[in-house]
Amino acid sequence: MMFYENFKMAFVSLSNAKLRSFLTMLGIIIGVAAVVSILAIGAGVKKAVQDQITGVVNANAIAVASGKINLKSGGGGGASSIGASTLTITDTDYLSKLDHVLAVAPMSLISGNVSNGKTISNSELLIATTPPFSKTQTLKFASGRFINDSDKGKAVAVLGGNAKLDLFGTADALGKTINIRGTTFTIIGSLKTTDSAASSFSAGPSLENAVYLPFDTATKITGSVPPIARLLVQVDEASNVNSVAAAMKSKMIKGHGGQEDFTVLTQSDILSTVDTVLSLLTTFIVAIASISLLVGGIGIMNIMLVSVTERTREIGLRKAIGASSSTVLSQFLIEAVVISLVGGGIGIAVAIGLATGAGKLAKITPVFTPEAIGLAFGVSAAVGIIFGIAPAIKAARKRPIQALKAI
Repeated sequence: MMFYENFKMAFVSLSNAKLRSFLTMLGIIIGVAAVVSILAIGAGVKKAVQDQITGVVNANAIAVASGKINLKSGGGGGASSIGASTLTITDTDYLSKLDHVLAVAPMSLISGNVSNGKTISNSELLIATTPPFSKTQTLKFASGRFINDSDKGKAVAVLGGNAKLDLFGTADALGKTINIRGTTFTIIGSLKTTDSAASSFSAGPSLENAVYLPFDTATKITGSVPPIARLLVQVDEASNVNSVAAAMKSKMIKGHGGQEDFTVLTQSDILSTVDTVLSLLTTFIVAIASISLLVGGIGIMNIMLVSVTERTREIGLRKAIGASSSTVLSQFLIEAVVISLVGGGIGIAVAIGLATGAGKLAKITPVFTPEAIGLAFGVSAAVGIIFGIAPAIKAARKRPIQALKAI
């Protein structure tokens, strides 16, 4: 009952000084709004990236990258860090013989400009691969098809979404030609823009700008077998991915003379890396934004100390008619918590508006989780208690005689 009375008195006290109460809450409002909106946008970005990866990278696929890659930083080491390949076409042969492996495709990058008449582009990513590549990726075509066995040695190409727009604009590219290193290639397919944005297996440049060529054809136009940057492996079932990845690693170490100069990557590895990087970035930004909560808490403490001084007569009279020190302490502590919680509530409402607006501009859907909302209210309550305890103790220590002096 006493708690309810103190709670009601806290609202009465705040409503009697609306402007001061609002200015006291302002630090909490800004802090909570910043933290909640950043958490929502961060969760939205994480979900968007994860959806893109799971939508493009086949869950049953495994990639073998040249060199040893640090999954936390994404950096490579040794010769592979400056472009030397540690993978060979022989790796493709023995990996294809492992149990549960349905297909293995090499992926090589070759140099060269791509032209369509007077339109010349040097931003396209020329990728030499084999037909099984399409089985390791979730690719959707705007028109045509991917490379198949009948295209071996032929001058045909498949365009990624942006590559098609760069070279042909909105016109249909199917059946038209492009020139690469003096050779005319016929377009047999083009991918939808959002579906060629690539597989994290590329670990770097986006496949949005990819131009896919038959591996044997690339060997002809370059005069040698192009270095293999990735080996992409298709597994029969997602449940077998981890066991196959372990078998691949063991097999390749033997084939590479006992050296682990490669990295085996699965969809879960990529998702884990992305999650770690984005979580660290979000945590860092939230930590900076949380400084405003500290400022808001100091503001609550200062105003409550002033309030205790102004209300000396009220405190003394309440004690004179029988109010205990603990009653007075709880009254002022509840007032501080109410200020903080109301500020937190307003801050959450502001955060929803800010994050939604920012999400529309960035074409990202913010994710407001119950945990983030609960954390906001919990932090608000904690700020009220921590920074309200000193003023509450000061009020509780006042003596009734002080009221007589204040009258």
